[in-house]
Amino acid sequence: MGNIQINNFKLEDLETAIKNVLKETVTNAVKEQITPNRTIISLFSRESTAEMLCISLPTLHEWTKSGIIKANRIGNRVLYKLEDINDALTEVNTSIKKGGLSC
Repeated sequence: MGNIQINNFKLEDLETAIKNVLKETVTNAVKEQITPNRTIISLFSRESTAEMLCISLPTLHEWTKSGIIKANRIGNRVLYKLEDINDALTEVNTSIKKGGLSC
């Protein structure tokens, strides 16, 4: 932490500076407590979801019916959340074998 030197500083000026810093700190803390945390949900249409996954619309429909990917309906629109799209993707474990017999 740096050194603070006070030369020819009036006590009233110091009190004012401390009050301003405290007021700003308390105001910011109260604003953070009052302001609700809003999460932004990314929704994608059927077309954009199929394009993102590089599949056709009938394939996306089959995957939705079979439960591979989760869909959400708003009115008559079918939308997909980004989290649900990412959850539908599974990692493929591959083993790399180099020559010779494997046990």
